[in-house]
Order: sequence, then C-alpha cells, then structure tokens
Amino acid sequence: MSTTLQKINKASKKNRNLAFISLGIIGGLTISGELFCRYILGLGDPPLSITHPTIEYMFKPNQNLKRFDNHILINQYGMRSENLLPQKESEEYRIMVFGDSVVNGGNLTDHEKLATTIIQNQLKKLKQNLVFVGNISAGSWGPGNWLAYGKEYGFFDADMIVLVISSHDYADNPSFQPLNPNTHPQKKPISAMTEAMTRYLPKYLSKIGFNKANVGNEEHVKFEKPTPKAAIQQGLNDLKEFLLMAQNSGVDVFVVQYWAREEVKTGKFEPGHEEINKLVQNLNIPIFQTGSLFQQAYKNGEDPFRDGIHPNDKGQELLAKIILDIAASY
Repeated sequence: MSTTLQKINKASKKNRNLAFISLGIIGGLTISGELFCRYILGLGDPPLSITHPTIEYMFKPNQNLKRFDNHILINQYGMRSENLLPQKESEEYRIMVFGDSVVNGGNLTDHEKLATTIIQNQLKKLKQNLVFVGNISAGSWGPGNWLAYGKEYGFFDADMIVLVISSHDYADNPSFQPLNPNTHPQKKPISAMTEAMTRYLPKYLSKIGFNKANVGNEEHVKFEKPTPKAAIQQGLNDLKEFLLMAQNSGVDVFVVQYWAREEVKTGKFEPGHEEINKLVQNLNIPIFQTGSLFQQAYKNGEDPFRDGIHPNDKGQELLAKIILDIAASY
C-alpha cells in the first residue's frame, strides 16, 4: 500500500512540475510577445481620438507618444504640433496649415518629418525669431471639419493660413457616426499584443486570403457609386464658408491643391479638382498645385507617395517646399 501511495505522490509531483514548467513557458512567451509587439513593432500606444459635437472628431489633446518608432506629438488644441499660447508673442510668426491625413502624416510619419515641422524649422533659421506652424488635421477630415474647427478655436492670431485640399475632399462631409476603433481608437488597448491580435492580425490574414468573405469568390469587383449632388453641394458650401471666415479674419489665405498619385502620373484629375479650383479662384484666393513638383520627383527616380494618396517622407518634404515658397513670396 505504501508503495502505491509513493507512486501516486511521485506522479502528482511530476504533474505539478510539468504544470509549473508549462505556466513558466506560457508566461515567458506572453512577456516576450508583449515586449516584441511594444518595442519592436511599436504597438500598444496609439494616438487617441475624441468625438466633438460640431467638429465630429479630433485628436485627443496633450499626447506625446511613440508609434512604430515614430514620435507623435499632439498639443492642447488637438494639432499635431508643439504646444502654443492662445495669443502669439511679439515678433512671433504663425502659420496654420489645415488638412486631412495628407497633412497629418499618420502613424508612419515622425514629428520631425512632417511638412509643418520642416516649415517651422526652416523659418526659424531664416527669421531668427519665434515661429509656430500649426498642423490642424485628422484622417478623413473635410470642409465641414475645418469649418467647425475654425468656429470652435479660431485661427490663433495666424499671419498666414494654408489649406491643403485633395480632389475628393469636395464631398467629404462629416457623418457623426460612431468612430471605428481600428482607424480612430478612443482608448488604449489592454496590451500591445492584444492590439496586434485584434487590430492588425485580421488585416494581415485578409490580405493573404484568410477571410471568410473571400471563400468561394475568386474575384471582387468594386463599383464606384456616383457622389450625390447634395453631398457635393454641402462640401463646397462648407469650403466656401471656411475660406470666407479665414479671409474675414484679416489673415493671408492660400490653398494648395494636393494631387493624388494617379493624378500626378496621368495628369488627369479626379472628380472635385475643377470644382474646388473654380470656387477658390472666385474668392480671389491664391491657389497652388503640387503636381509639377511631385512629377519632377518621379523623373528623378523618387516616389513621393506611401500609397495612392499619402505622401511619404519625400512627399512631406515637397509639400513643405511648396508652402515655404508661398511664405517667401507673400
């Protein structure tokens, strides 16, 4: 009987040891996975957005973080810029640049590589005094968002306002729908590994074909729906009101029409380009095009785009050059 008990105790001890070893391995893998996702992949600390009753949404103020090894800085007014005083100091020069994800740069653009940061640093060297360049932007913002932001916060005693606008923005209107946590997270994930599993792994699996929606379908055909006339009219009305509000503030106002990759490559404009151009010219606002400078980059063997529309670091440099040339000429 004692021999049997000894065998049972020995087996029980062995099982406990195996359990401890298994837990140790799982714990080690979990910690290693978390460290890898956080410090190698750069996950776990995304820039957060907040909803707003009139602006629709904007970046949560006062954020300073690392994302994909890029420095993301959001000031007290939700700009992707340094903090600023509500009223400028004597001899300070201010430019406010409005835009969407093109100007914002997203998680893949470091603070120092933003066109607005480049402009600020260059002007500081030239003017030898205080310079602030505000990056007033967020992904998928359009005329209604810019208008509402201007009404909410004003133009911060700017000397110059620049709107960077793409063709599709003419009908990009606020919808006030709940924010998608995958594109505009409002709270931090539980862990970096959780974010990798829930936010990015499904995208990766979808790209390589592991998507239930793709099973049995060899090809997906997307049909472009025509933009409703009411949406176009709303966007153009909001754009006109925003530009008039900027003009009436006594500030020098400029518009930069930003060309998407296909527009640069083909010279053919997407819907919205001509409508925006006509509206801006009717307001007697100077308007500038990114096309020729981006086309020259291609001729020099440099691709200034990250995807179909967003500029990479080279594209941000070119956008900065255009705005710096405007500042130097007026």
